[in-house]
Amino acid sequence: MVSDRIPPLISAQLTHLLAHCPFSVKVEQMWSGCMNSSLLDHFTLVIPFCLEYVRWDIIYNAIYPLAKPDVIFGPEDEHFRPYRGTIDSKNALTDWNSKDPTRLLTLVLELRDLYRDYQKKRVAEVDDERLKFEISTMLSREGIEMLMSSGLDKPEEVKFAVPLLDMDLNKMVLGSTWRHQQKIYLQASL
Repeated sequence: MVSDRIPPLISAQLTHLLAHCPFSVKVEQMWSGCMNSSLLDHFTLVIPFCLEYVRWDIIYNAIYPLAKPDVIFGPEDEHFRPYRGTIDSKNALTDWNSKDPTRLLTLVLELRDLYRDYQKKRVAEVDDERLKFEISTMLSREGIEMLMSSGLDKPEEVKFAVPLLDMDLNKMVLGSTWRHQQKIYLQASL
């Protein structure tokens, strides 16, 4: 990161996110949202999900550093509106504190959980008997992720990521320097 161009409050949150996130999140690109500013206050996070990656743009405002960020989800997820209709309920943005370096991590973790629920709901709406059978055989396993994938150049596809082993691979590899716990997944597409 080009830390001298990132406003201090944003830098503290981003540094905390990258150091403490339980999964391997990456910053793909950074840019300025102001025409006359060299401050980097916008960035794209690459977040692992269902053995794929989702990209979310995090939009801060360097001119108003105490304001909460906006999040823009990818074009495939135009219907993912995690906080729609939750005016009265608490979420990571309702009690936003820009001076707290843990807030961005809290927001990303909460949004990823809501995204998992959103994808699970989308998959459940597919009217396919084989898919419903596969889901019924897997639901008892913990850690399963589902992803409904579609695009202009490809047909709709449902993907599953199923954790296979309940063992700590980090302990099995002597001298491992992995920051995140390594897991083995089975990926299935329907």
